[in-house]
Amino acid sequence: MLFLVPAALGGLVTTLGLGLKRVLEELAPPAFPEGSPARQAWARHQEAVKALRASRQHLKELARVYAERQGRVLRETVEPFRALLERLERWEHARAAEVLTPSGTSALSTLPLHPVSQSARRAWALLGVGAVEPPLLAPVLEWLDRGWLSEGAPGVRMDGVSLYPAAACSPGPENEAEALRAFEAACELLGRAVAFLEAAHVRLEALDARVATLHGRASAQLEYLDAASFEEGRPEPRDRLLRLGVLMGALAESLRLPVLTASGGLAPLPEPLPD
Repeated sequence: MLFLVPAALGGLVTTLGLGLKRVLEELAPPAFPEGSPARQAWARHQEAVKALRASRQHLKELARVYAERQGRVLRETVEPFRALLERLERWEHARAAEVLTPSGTSALSTLPLHPVSQSARRAWALLGVGAVEPPLLAPVLEWLDRGWLSEGAPGVRMDGVSLYPAAACSPGPENEAEALRAFEAACELLGRAVAFLEAAHVRLEALDARVATLHGRASAQLEYLDAASFEEGRPEPRDRLLRLGVLMGALAESLRLPVLTASGGLAPLPEPLPD
């Protein structure tokens, strides 16, 4: 749903490159009498801006943690598993089609084969490993990363809310009733944006926990397997390999799960892992 900011929000600060920190500094205090409804509405708006900043920082920090986990999983589990499968196929001990499900094979094939630059990985925490940053989401990802809003740059929209006009709301004191409506409208919009960020955080938290669990289980199976252990033809290595294949397929699929859709909406919450 698209939320438009009313014209009554007018009087926006026009400094290019305006960050939320400067919004808080440059818009205080307003020329409304102490204790007046408009002054109280302004105070509520300042708190709403602070909540937006805190929610952005919260999501950014968890995205950084999850991005680091994604990198560890690729290095410590995906790459060794691929190398093991390659050796087993070369020595004709097992084939990938016997070890992985079709969906697991597909997910694993989309994961990168080689290290990728940090800039190219910026979208992975929120869009899934291997995802290419859509131009539509570039302003949002930039804001989540740096926290700067600008009137002159492409608008940052969160769940249909244009963040800059809502955060920089600064009506003049000439019409107190109009100023009150402007602040209340901006607070509502900022509240919607904060709720969206918090919902994204919940999804990212669930996804991080899911990948961490699968990574731990897969690493335990991988630790006991090497290509040479298949030479004796004992059943235990093959049973472990099949269990590892199930885990690796689920892990590869989970690494591809997004928090945000390509259009900027919320992706579904990941399904709980079976016991």
